Amino acid sequence: MKILSVCRIALCLLVIGAASAVEASTIIKLNLGGVSPDVAMNAQGALATVDDGIAGTTGNQNTAIEYTGFLEPITDIDTAIASFTLNGLQTLGVPQVAGSLATQSFSGGQISLWDSANTLLLTGALSNSVLTGVIGPPGTAALFTTSLTSISSGTLKPYIADGSVSLSMSLTNLNSGLGLAISNNLLQPFTADATLGLAGDSSGIGAPEPSAIVLLAMGCLGLLARRRS
Repeated sequence: MKILSVCRIALCLLVIGAASAVEASTIIKLNLGGVSPDVAMNAQGALATVDDGIAGTTGNQNTAIEYTGFLEPITDIDTAIASFTLNGLQTLGVPQVAGSLATQSFSGGQISLWDSANTLLLTGALSNSVLTGVIGPPGTAALFTTSLTSISSGTLKPYIADGSVSLSMSLTNLNSGLGLAISNNLLQPFTADATLGLAGDSSGIGAPEPSAIVLLAMGCLGLLARRRS
């Protein structure tokens, strides 16, 4: 009985307290799904995700979720039944133009991510947001990068080190292939499709390595077999 109890306790400790290496890596991948466009900036310079009109999910855009890095033991959501919102971003200053490349800073904003049951996974305010992309056709690519000042709430908050999260969003099909446009020294409205990656450090509290659980379980079974023989 004592051996069995020790094994159970050890397994529980692995589940609730395994630590990961503390270095920033991609931990969540999103592919905003199905209904295009995914994001848009209006004539007032406000950038946000576009409401896909799916009433059953909380966020603007439905998405699948792939967990990687120290979050990899969490089960992925393989179809676009989770949801994501980016909102409150506003152009800051004028765009910087170098040849055919435009760079635009943004202020404010926040992101929020929900699972398929509309449970909030994380939400937080943004800072240091920058959009870089090519002016004019073929409008195939642009990159939006930002960081979170902190994760303010959500079920993933305990696992992620505060102030460590950054977001990189790849934009395609800008303005249906027309690309970014600058007029009167202002970035003009645009729409785009998007895929996202969030990177961050472990807080030291995380899901255990599955291999560690397997090894411990095998050891426990071996001890129990020896005891019975």
